[in-house]
Amino acid sequence: MLECPIPFVQPEMPAMYAPPDYACDDSARLHDLMARVRLATVVTLPGGAGSRPPVACHLPLLLDRDRGPLGTLVGHLDRRNPQLADLAAGRPVLVTFLGADAGVSPDWYRTSPRVPTWLYTAAHATGTPAVIEDPAALRTILDRSSALAMPDGGAWRPGAVGGYIDRLLGAIAGFEIPIATLRGQIRLGQHNGAEDWQGVHDALSHGTLQQRRVAEDMAAFGRAPGG
Repeated sequence: MLECPIPFVQPEMPAMYAPPDYACDDSARLHDLMARVRLATVVTLPGGAGSRPPVACHLPLLLDRDRGPLGTLVGHLDRRNPQLADLAAGRPVLVTFLGADAGVSPDWYRTSPRVPTWLYTAAHATGTPAVIEDPAALRTILDRSSALAMPDGGAWRPGAVGGYIDRLLGAIAGFEIPIATLRGQIRLGQHNGAEDWQGVHDALSHGTLQQRRVAEDMAAFGRAPGG
């Protein structure tokens, strides 16, 4: 079974179905996954009669792990994005993080019969957003987001283009989402025996870049029983 102890009872069920073998409610492990993925899908639901369908956009988000029981997500978006009105209305939103994924051939297992399957990791968070308009707070979000985007050892610094960034502040709005519910699915073959898990891991480790990323996630998040 997946080693994901549930540290507390959450106030409501998050918007994710996960089979018991793969469900994870351990916030520390899910925070690690979210920080690894970085790019989130933010889904808002407009309100009122005749409103438009749910809207989604893809944004790199900052994670403040220690702000609130489950952490707080922080980001910014273009003011032209219609989701800004949804965020400002204070209606709960869904934020998803999807890790690397790959298909699995039955040939990679060391037992049979087997069928093809798919490996992946995902985390879903819900919460009520608050929009951030203060210029100083926005500048802090931009500086932190810039650092998130930079490769290790990169020489670029926000201070080098401070005036340009100041001009950008009027075109964006910040937001934060204190996480109210958090649930994940870690589907990395951990329900298999050690030999089958190792066979899949070895095959993925010698595959494409995407497959190698799944193999790395198997080692980081989905060890086999006794592994």
